[in-house]
Parts: sequence; structure tokens; C-alpha cells
Amino acid sequence: MTEPGDRMFGLPRNMIAILAMVTGAACLAGNHALVRSVADEVGALETSALRFLWAVPLMLPWLIRSRGRMLHTRRHGLHFLAGVTTVASTLFLFSGLALLPLAFATSLSFTAPLFATVMAVLLLKERVSMARWITIAVGFAGVLIILRPGVAPVSPVSMLPLGFAIAYAFWFILMKRLGATELKTTTTFYQTVWSALLLTLIALPEWQWPSWDATWRSAAMAGLGTSAIFLVAWAFDLAEASLIAPFDYIRLPLITLIAYLAFAEVPDIFTVVGALIIVGATLASARLGARQAKPG
Repeated sequence: MTEPGDRMFGLPRNMIAILAMVTGAACLAGNHALVRSVADEVGALETSALRFLWAVPLMLPWLIRSRGRMLHTRRHGLHFLAGVTTVASTLFLFSGLALLPLAFATSLSFTAPLFATVMAVLLLKERVSMARWITIAVGFAGVLIILRPGVAPVSPVSMLPLGFAIAYAFWFILMKRLGATELKTTTTFYQTVWSALLLTLIALPEWQWPSWDATWRSAAMAGLGTSAIFLVAWAFDLAEASLIAPFDYIRLPLITLIAYLAFAEVPDIFTVVGALIIVGATLASARLGARQAKPG
């Protein structure tokens, strides 16, 4: 029998978590499409800066509600490093979304969990079973199918989503370190402020005032991105990661549909097959990791 505490809004907590994850994934898909739309006018650098500049005012209610307590930290250096990592991952991702087919860029970005597992072994000395190493190798085989090196020319631009995946994987490691001592609001605040400042400085030499159309689209882009972060974090708070993480991959068919409707993009068979292999390998690795983490 379901306990009262296991239900929210009249539904099981797990169902609420799944709905939050799916909605968050949909918000990210919309965010990615708007990145392309805004970058077509003002460029990827300014689009990246606008993403975080719009997010800064959203931090003010948290700051007021906490009466400034969320500013308290002794780990300013680590927060700055997390901000720099966020800047790198954002520049790689937004540039990739602006210059590459959306499904292609999104498929390669899904390798982030695979890179994160490798980094956890190298930096955190975590132990990974042989079965997980095999799934990681299979996942990277999916990357080779998408890129087809030696068969098709691989341009440097094609590497942008992989640059994002590596930077985002390192960000995972930093969040694990910060999560041991810092509040989520503190980490989010410093990451947002540092990212907004650094990205604005980077984009400033090429800055151009966006049209009203691009302005509202950039605001919607930031709103969807921030909403996605909140919804995904809420989903992970409500249920186990092994249950809800797979629902993040609904982004791929959603972004493919949006790319077709908005930009008339149709992914080739190599992108489809490679994406399915990457997603399958990542899910298998996550499931094996969950089993390994269980005692006994």
C-alpha cells in the first residue's frame, strides 16, 4: 500500500518525478532550438552571455529570501572554477548548436556521462567494473559511427559537442565536490554570476544590440534553460537517479522534431544509429553503476 508521504498532488512521487524530468527535457529541447534562433542574429558568444545575464535577476528572490546567507562560502576558488567550466561547456554547446545540425550536436553531447565515468576513475579514484568499461567503449563506438573518421571529412566544428561533453563531465566532478559542503542555492548563485560576467567579457568585443525579436527569444531561451535546471534537480530530489535519468533522452526525438519543423533538418542514418548506440550504452553504464553502488 502506498504511504501518504509517497504521494504529491494526488499522484505517486515517482510519477511526479518522471513528469518533472520529461518536462525538464522538453524545456531543454526548446532551449536548444532557441539558441540556434538567437545565434543566427547575434552569434554564439553573445547568445551564451545572454543566457546567463537573463538568469541573474532570477537569483534575486533566492538572495532576498535567504537574507544573504546563500552568499556565505569558504570555497570561492572552487566556485570560480565551476564558473569557468560552465563558461567552457556553454561556449562549446552553443557554438555547436549554432553551426551543426541540432540532432547531430545533441547526440554527441549525450556522451557527457561516459566522459564523467572516466574522469571519476582518474580524478576521484572510483572503481569501475569491466562491464562498465565495455559499455563506455560501445558508447564511444557510437561517436565514431556519427563522425565516420576516414570515411567522411571530420571538421573541427564537429568536435564542439564533444568539447561540451568533456567540460560538462568535469563540471559533474566539481558539483560532487561542492555538494559535500555547499547549499544548492549557493552553488547556483555563484555559478550564474561568474558565468554571466565571464561570458559577457568574452562576447563584449563583438557585442551588438539584439532586435526586439531576438531579445524576447533570448529571454525565453534563458527561462526555459533555468526552468529545466529546476525541474531536473527537483526530479532527482523526488526519486532515484536510476529511475528518472533515462527520461532525459526524450530530448533527442524532441529536438529532432523541432529541428525538422523549424529548420527543415533531417538527421542522416549514421546520426540516428550512433545516437541510439550512445544512449543505450549510457543507460547500460548507469544501470551497472547503480548495481555496483548498492551494498552487498
